[in-house]
Amino acid sequence: MAWLWLRRRLVAAMSVVGTLAVAGMVSTSTARGDDSVATKAQARSVAVEFFRSQNERRYEDTCRLLSRGFYRTHALRDRQTCTAVMRVAFVWSGKIVFRIGTVTREGGRLVVHAVADGARGRIVLVREDGTLRILTVDGG
Repeated sequence: MAWLWLRRRLVAAMSVVGTLAVAGMVSTSTARGDDSVATKAQARSVAVEFFRSQNERRYEDTCRLLSRGFYRTHALRDRQTCTAVMRVAFVWSGKIVFRIGTVTREGGRLVVHAVADGARGRIVLVREDGTLRILTVDGG
């Protein structure tokens, strides 16, 4: 339920772009070693920072974690737009209690399995400009 809520909030945040009248291509290729312990630790770190930045209302940092594909999918023009949209959409949101689980590989992507407010979900990451960035957040 919490993942559905989180996903709905993210989708709502991104759809606010049209309401506010503000507003690359995702690289799915990965370097060798994406299954390494260091890469999995980096993926976990991105997921932790994703939740912490929302809990601490550091939306600039949250938006910095998102991939160009996320921006494109949600019609976000740039980071400033993303930050503004998240501030509006999450104005009344409460703290997310989360636990990071395993990291798996699905094709050229890394998937962090986690629990947010008691519900299971996934954060899908892609390698972009030498670092891991969030492509999607969904329940499942």
